[in-house]
Amino acid sequence: MGFLSRLLIPRSVRRAAHPVRSAKRIVRKAVVPKSIRKVTYGASQVANPLSSLAYHAVERPVTTALRGGFKKKSTTPAFRHGYCPVKHRTAETAQRCRNR
Repeated sequence: MGFLSRLLIPRSVRRAAHPVRSAKRIVRKAVVPKSIRKVTYGASQVANPLSSLAYHAVERPVTTALRGGFKKKSTTPAFRHGYCPVKHRTAETAQRCRNR
């Protein structure tokens, strides 16, 4: 049932239904360092291999497909020169750039 509710009900509505849980999540994210959170997540993946396999092999791809899949990157041309961090829209603007 949880899989269907995740598909049909927006995340904001689901979080609003349990305000204490979301508050605890926010506090935990602010207090616990990211490296510790990553290790904890990895340990849970190792401890429950079937559950993580079901999520990564079935639930996540289905949800992504139903929501519209991955977004395509823009195909607009980008002109670069040297080590300039700016992606210029035209070759002329790349030539006029001050970062030469």
